Amino acid sequence: MTNPLHDLAGVEEIVISFVRPDGTTGSTPIWDVEVGDEIYVRSAGGPSGGWYRRLRANPDGEVRHGRTTYPVRAEPVDDADLLTKITEAYRHKYRSSPSLRPFATPEAVSATFRLRVR
Repeated sequence: MTNPLHDLAGVEEIVISFVRPDGTTGSTPIWDVEVGDEIYVRSAGGPSGGWYRRLRANPDGEVRHGRTTYPVRAEPVDDADLLTKITEAYRHKYRSSPSLRPFATPEAVSATFRLRVR
């Protein structure tokens, strides 16, 4: 069975939505990569990034591209080999972007989620 999020792998940017502590929702554009048949996102700002902190506190969110929205659950990734593969996927997909460097820092690597459809 193919991951429904696979369609996001080829796009430059997706929008991730989250719930704030006061119950309001917010969203922000982010980069995503695919490793295997899974979609991963990473906070360039590391664990202190706003959207990352909010999804750590409440992992149920949404991602969208264009008119398609997917309800997702954000799962932290801590497997060192997998994190290396994710970093390489970022380097490959966004190699021509001057904004790539922050995504390979130890802080950003520690702020990586796997997105699962819920």
